[in-house]
Amino acid sequence: MIYLDNAATTPVFPEVVTTISDTLTHQYGNPSAIYQIGKTAKRQLTNARQIIAKSLNVNPADVYFTSGATESNNWALSHLAKQSQGQGNHIVTTAIEHPSVHEVMQQLETIGFEVTYLEPDSEGTYTVDQFLSVSTQQTIGWSVMAVNNEVGSILPIEELAMAAKQQDYWIHVDSVQAIGHGIFDFGALPVTSFVGSAHKFNGPKGMGFLVFQSTDKKNALKPLLHGGGQESNQRSGTENLPYILGMATALELTNNYRKDRVSHDTELSEYLYQSLDQAEIDYHRNGPVDSSKLVDYIHSLWFPGQLASQLLIKADLNQIALSAGSACSAGSVQPSRILKAYYPNTPERWIQSIRISFGWDTTKEDVDALIQLLIKEL
Repeated sequence: MIYLDNAATTPVFPEVVTTISDTLTHQYGNPSAIYQIGKTAKRQLTNARQIIAKSLNVNPADVYFTSGATESNNWALSHLAKQSQGQGNHIVTTAIEHPSVHEVMQQLETIGFEVTYLEPDSEGTYTVDQFLSVSTQQTIGWSVMAVNNEVGSILPIEELAMAAKQQDYWIHVDSVQAIGHGIFDFGALPVTSFVGSAHKFNGPKGMGFLVFQSTDKKNALKPLLHGGGQESNQRSGTENLPYILGMATALELTNNYRKDRVSHDTELSEYLYQSLDQAEIDYHRNGPVDSSKLVDYIHSLWFPGQLASQLLIKADLNQIALSAGSACSAGSVQPSRILKAYYPNTPERWIQSIRISFGWDTTKEDVDALIQLLIKEL
């Protein structure tokens, strides 16, 4: 199988598998227990938090372990919105957010909040001026993703974070597709909160984190889950120590090899487009017009006249795993909400685009196999 869908999930590093297996077998103590194996587990939990905090350049006390970015996004946004009641009820976000943010915003609207969903500008980008122009006296915060999961666009997190701070807004960042790629130093930015999901950086599924670093007492974090008081009384439930240690191992490895990964992705990206051009394949890359505002590891391509659902089936029959900018089921295609935002006047683009996303083990030979499939099918 040629796997080209790393934006969906990534294969687990062998070292991570070893860490998880060893912990499950030998370090099964509950970190809350007061006897020796519990204390050992607690030390390992503390060490993992420190490793993750160092990798992210944040205070260990601001790191909370969760079941993944969906929980983290829900927790942070629901908390920030509700804690800000009385100060205002307006939130600004983008029309291209992941469902775990978009759906939270829609739920908040049902309980009295007003949400502005910003569309990309004519260049396919977002700017601080866009966010400021729609903000009002009722605005309490902004929520914006760092890297879009479908087209790979890079949003101006640094500028937005500084502007939000100047306006005294909280700002939440869905950083799932950016963690481990060295695009942003979130710990150096005045963002209120950001999230990560281990399975996006070669760690286990079902494990993630929330970094919440507000210094504003009125926005001090409150629990989403109540119970035994784990995670400094903020996220109850016995900690999943094997997967927490696995996530720490994965993030540490990812950071150690970041420069190599950046070079790898850049080389593959250049090779992909050279190969498409040499094969004279009719395609268009989705996203911002300026390619410098796109990552090298996620590529959304429009092939005019070719339904994405059909191309995915043909790819699968040829042992190539791809995904689309749309959800496919039972032979039907639901147009991509993200591509609708980028190309409101080109509906065929919504259902004729596929996503190619690279990982550590993606090779030029994998790209060659994809190109051969496209030559055959297009």
